[in-house]
This record gives sequence, C-alpha cells and structure tokens, in this order.
Amino acid sequence: MFKKVDVPNTEEKVIDIETGIQGSIKFDGPIKLRISGNFEGELETKGTLIIGENANVKASIIRGENIKIEGRVRGDIVCGRLELASSAKVVGSIEVSALVVSEGAILKGKCQMPFGDEKSDDREAPKKRSEKKQQEETASLAAK
Repeated sequence: MFKKVDVPNTEEKVIDIETGIQGSIKFDGPIKLRISGNFEGELETKGTLIIGENANVKASIIRGENIKIEGRVRGDIVCGRLELASSAKVVGSIEVSALVVSEGAILKGKCQMPFGDEKSDDREAPKKRSEKKQQEETASLAAK
C-alpha cells in the first residue's frame, strides 16, 4: 500500500566563523558559510554566504552565488543574488544579477546589474553600439 521513497541526503555543510580571521578563503563545493566576527582578506564561495549582524568584513573582493549581508562590509562584491538586510552597511562596488535591499540598509558605491547574455567582461558593448549608431548616421548624412 505504501511505497518507500528514497530521499537524497541533502545534509547541508555549514561553517560559522565567530572569531576574527585573515586571509583568502575559497570553497569549490557548495557550502553555507556564516561570518559572525571579523574577517579581512578575500572570499570566494559557492552556495550561501551570510555576513552576520555583528560581523565586520574588509575584503578586496567577495565572490559568491547567494550572499546575505546583515553586518558591515567594505569591499567589492560579485554574485548572483545579493540581499541587504536592514542592518547592512556596504561600502564598495557591487555586480549582481538579483538585488534585494531592505529598508534601512546602506549601500555606498556603484551597482551594476548585467542582463541577458551580458557579462561583466562585456563592458565594451554599449560603446560598440554607440559607434555603430554613429557610423549609420554618418552614412545616412553622406547619402543625402
């Protein structure tokens, strides 16, 4: 009457850093990383990165898939989805596909949101479109 359903083991790997740490941290596999203390250096994660309310992060670059910031961050951020909680204070440039900003969050810096097939390395695209339009206008004027 009842069938046993095999449920995949989705045990989440969680690392919680409550103390101060310096250096470069890079995770190749999906992980949930929570920083609750001080961090200085470079961060690259897959999975979810949570910067807690009492955290103070100074990073040259933070790269990740999903990042939630509740504390203070100074540094550039590149990620798929960035969520800034009401207690977040971010100083630095961000490049994200999706951005959620709660009322009270502070962001001081430049924000870029690529769309479609546009990538961060494709910053010349607007310039090329502008040059093409200018060439078309010149050709149009020459034909008159």
